[in-house]
Amino acid sequence: MNPKALALATFIGLATPAIADIALTPPVMAQVPVPTGYFQDRTWAVSVGFDGQSFSYYGRNKQTGDAIELYGDRVTGTPQRRVYIWNNNGYIYQVAWRPSDPDLIRVQVFNPNGREILNRLLNRNWDI
Repeated sequence: MNPKALALATFIGLATPAIADIALTPPVMAQVPVPTGYFQDRTWAVSVGFDGQSFSYYGRNKQTGDAIELYGDRVTGTPQRRVYIWNNNGYIYQVAWRPSDPDLIRVQVFNPNGREILNRLLNRNWDI
């Protein structure tokens, strides 16, 4: 066999796993800022979590004690304003968040007819 061809075949054989590793590695979501944590006002408390794959939503009315926990989400928006959306039997729960203002989220809930039934700004550093 030609020594140049042998050297090229050896190089390609050794380089292929490294190339495949670089090409197949998914983007790391942890490097992108996300709105995780506990946000609240006098009436509502919302916790947003991230498990590395999807976001979770836990919302509680502090006056009535009613609560809901949702998993799985859809992310839309722009890099300047991200919107995280959960669906619960036709009710749409939405958290809008701006990385430039990481301590504030807007929580909106829409009924199955599309009517907004909740629209609140919640702060991460709100005093209880």
